Amino acid sequence: MNQIADGVSKVLYFRKLGDTKPATLVLQQEHSKSYKRDREAVVTKAGRIFKKALLEDELSIKALQSTADDAYKMLDDSIVDDFALEVWEVDLAKKSADGKFQSEYRQGWLTEWEATSAAEDDPTVEGTFVTYGKRQKGLATVPPEDLQANGILGYVFHDMIASDVADDGLADLASQPVVA
Repeated sequence: MNQIADGVSKVLYFRKLGDTKPATLVLQQEHSKSYKRDREAVVTKAGRIFKKALLEDELSIKALQSTADDAYKMLDDSIVDDFALEVWEVDLAKKSADGKFQSEYRQGWLTEWEATSAAEDDPTVEGTFVTYGKRQKGLATVPPEDLQANGILGYVFHDMIASDVADDGLADLASQPVVA
């Protein structure tokens, strides 16, 4: 059965290329992926042929600014100091039996970064990440502290099958609050 994909379950993680600790923008609102490949027509005596150009793969990011966000600081520094990044798009609704999540992995650079601070609206940040080469698909391990009840992500999707019992979110609480 076809269902609408759940966009809120797809989260971006970033890491400076060469570092060991990934981080996520804590107040992500949305991101989009766009692909483009130009085709140039070349006229020959036998007719037109088309030469393909390299694939252009971009991620656009939008988030609210946070007062304490390591990922925000790293991304801001990455464009100013011109260092490469790693990016994972993790689908928290697609968890494997070993606790990893379906993901897409990219290496590349932030090419645009704009932070706005409006008088009446929440401060936001928007950026564009350009991929070097081709994205890779695989399974990623999400930092366990991000999945805890007080973590960045709260809790993740669980299936209704017996082998996927919830062990996060409310299950982390010592006891349920009493309603009088």
